[in-house]
Amino acid sequence: MDCAELLRTQAFIDGELDSAASADAERHIATCTTCQAFVADAAASADLIRRHAVQHKAPDTLRRKVLNDLKAQAAPKAAGRRSFWLGAGSGAGVGALLAAGFAFFALLPPTAATLGDALVDAHTKAMMDGATIQVASSSHHTVKPWFAGRIAISPPVADFPQGGFILTGGRLATVSDIPMAVVVYRHGAHEVDLYSWADTGQALPGMTVSHGYRVKFWKSHDLDFAAVSDMDAPEFEKFAALVKSAE
Repeated sequence: MDCAELLRTQAFIDGELDSAASADAERHIATCTTCQAFVADAAASADLIRRHAVQHKAPDTLRRKVLNDLKAQAAPKAAGRRSFWLGAGSGAGVGALLAAGFAFFALLPPTAATLGDALVDAHTKAMMDGATIQVASSSHHTVKPWFAGRIAISPPVADFPQGGFILTGGRLATVSDIPMAVVVYRHGAHEVDLYSWADTGQALPGMTVSHGYRVKFWKSHDLDFAAVSDMDAPEFEKFAALVKSAE
């Protein structure tokens, strides 16, 4: 059964809604099985394209060339349009369309539906590789300056020992081609990663869960944030509240 909110759900996935409209869309999706299935299918399709269509990051020169070519073809002459679609009917034309489609998707930023999965993948890979910390310190006076000159943002670095969240260090990460600063905390037997990156203007989901890890997103000033951990929900929300209160 179709849902009258499918167009808004599509706009939410594409990051086209402002924060208020995104919150409304999230509330609707949480109660609508049709839109939940639509979001799941969109995420699966995006992941399939990213995993199998493109195995390497395209050089900046190639990205610019593809974007310029797409812009140049956006308003072709009438004869050009006719010959293009006639050619598209052939096997070679279909192949060209598919190749252009894959190249276009490779240039797009991750959707709100897939960014959580990408962050969880980065978090678990760093833990498995034993590479969660590049600067080890429990002092924000050491961790915060370390990021200077290494990334073009100034991530907030605070310590919350009274709340049971101990600052242990930081690292740099690139997730879906986005450079991010990661501040690392320890809470009992759990690690909590606080990712921050320059705001891209993309709508962010409030909370996602992937492979047993919670990811909470929010925006503050000119930065986007995501906390990632396998802690239980109350402690995870407590951590996010502490970070927001210290910003």
